[in-house]
Amino acid sequence: MKWIKRVSAGLLIALTTSILLYIVSFILICPAINDARAKKFEKSYASIALPPETERIETYSFCGNTTGTGNHVEIWAGVLVKSELSVPEINRWFETAALPEPAYERLVWSVAEDLSANCPAMNSLIKFSQLEQLEKAEGYYILGSFHDAATQHDSRGH
Repeated sequence: MKWIKRVSAGLLIALTTSILLYIVSFILICPAINDARAKKFEKSYASIALPPETERIETYSFCGNTTGTGNHVEIWAGVLVKSELSVPEINRWFETAALPEPAYERLVWSVAEDLSANCPAMNSLIKFSQLEQLEKAEGYYILGSFHDAATQHDSRGH
């Protein structure tokens, strides 16, 4: 009878520990891993070679559910630039730019004249602090891309 109590106690401890580890990883560990990956992509935009007549203003990354459809986590990373180039020239350069990791969607946005509009498609996610300090938006572009998260076991995707 003692061995049944010992086995039951051991199973209860193992089950409780497993549940706690799952919760801690979902809330703390996996989000930290994904944030580190997002910062890695952000640093890659900080060091990417820009075309002529283009100045890097600020880099930014976001990790979470970007589409609102649930059950997935993705990373968006990008850079705010000021350039004398036209939108087609920026697009041509960015399509062939060497990013350190594959991206599954590269985007180029002209900053809207209404600076409060930011990025209409992702206004609530992409927050470049330097946009708030601009007096006019002409010549400013947001270059960015989506990347896979390191793990989908992240509380921000559910």
